[in-house]
Amino acid sequence: MKKWQKILGWIKVKLIKPRITKEPKTQRGCGIYRTTKQYIFLTGYGKTGIGYSMSYPIKFAPIDCDDVEFNNLFGEVFIASNRDKYEELTSAQLIKAMKQRSWRQLHNQSMYVHVRQNDAEITILPAQYKKNEWDYEHSLIFDIDKDSIYDIANEARKLLDNIEID
Repeated sequence: MKKWQKILGWIKVKLIKPRITKEPKTQRGCGIYRTTKQYIFLTGYGKTGIGYSMSYPIKFAPIDCDDVEFNNLFGEVFIASNRDKYEELTSAQLIKAMKQRSWRQLHNQSMYVHVRQNDAEITILPAQYKKNEWDYEHSLIFDIDKDSIYDIANEARKLLDNIEID
């Protein structure tokens, strides 16, 4: 077999053989605010390299809700974040949908955690109270194969309830 025949055969194989692509990463995310009166659950939709865009469904729970209600709402928004289609909201539309007056007031009068999944790892990342910065020191990382989603939701709630809100 001549060299050009080998190259031609290789090109045919490359063109005809279907390309195998990796499964897309499982990316999920949600945000949870705790105000003095309620928990606000936001669904996060992953955007490559940019972060998460928060949108519907948005769920509310009273501050004195039981663990079952909290876990169910957490599960709803967390699972919903893996969908391909979502309504992109502006910042003003999002704050209105959350039934809040302004972002500044919300950040000054609430605690926030961001929960995200990248493949088999789930990270809970809290924000510092009254600051627009992440609190990496108190972040938690879970293995999806070993840890229950209910345990993850309970740990998120503990982080939210850990600090008193003015």
